[in-house]
Amino acid sequence: MSRSTEFLAGCRDEAPLLLGVAPFGMIYAIAALAAGVPAWVAQLASALVFAGAAQLVIVQMLAAGAGALPIALTAGLLNVRHVLYSASMAEYVRHLSRRWRLLLAYLLTDEAYAVAVLRYQRRDGAPTGAQADPARSDRAESDSIAREAAPDLRHWYFLGAGFTLWAGWQASTAAGLLFAATIPPSWELDFAVPLTFIALLTLLLRERAGQAAALAAAIGALAFAALPYKLGLVAAILVGLLAGAWTVRRLEGAR
Repeated sequence: MSRSTEFLAGCRDEAPLLLGVAPFGMIYAIAALAAGVPAWVAQLASALVFAGAAQLVIVQMLAAGAGALPIALTAGLLNVRHVLYSASMAEYVRHLSRRWRLLLAYLLTDEAYAVAVLRYQRRDGAPTGAQADPARSDRAESDSIAREAAPDLRHWYFLGAGFTLWAGWQASTAAGLLFAATIPPSWELDFAVPLTFIALLTLLLRERAGQAAALAAAIGALAFAALPYKLGLVAAILVGLLAGAWTVRRLEGAR
């Protein structure tokens, strides 16, 4: 596949997730204006920070009168999951230049990771019936050798997915800032936030460690829901990380 083909494939596969990202971005913009954040600062944050959940929590904590230290701590802990994303993607991008790695690190968000990691994990097998047909088997082996010799261009797919998400996030933030006053409260756009992450879970929960982390985090979110300043979410993230790490170690020990 060529660079343009990979890039466009990433754009195409990421596009359906924008259905959940668009109202998410509008919610953030509306919340930012309600918290007294200037419109230009809210839009600039979307371009530079590019972390939807953290941006939403930050403006909610600002509206609640939280101090700078609790806000910084919460935002930092909330984004700890990106360390796991980076560790997961490191083996696939370590051959790239530093400029490429920095660019992809900037674009590495929940939705972009969910799409890109599946592309990296995909493996092309031999066609059905190749073993029964020597000619087809030889052709499949030749194709496999050709794929291994060809340059790895999957980072262009990653770039396409990340760029599509980034552009959608900027557009949805701008739409929320422009039309905040005209959006009726009855629309209840808040539903888009959990739905976005539920959609990601359906893509990524294929291994026991991920399933254990998700279950533990869900229980933790309910158990710590009463904590102030959204710290229950932070506690749930830590519980999920610990559960996932413990499950990985247990599975490795059982081998």
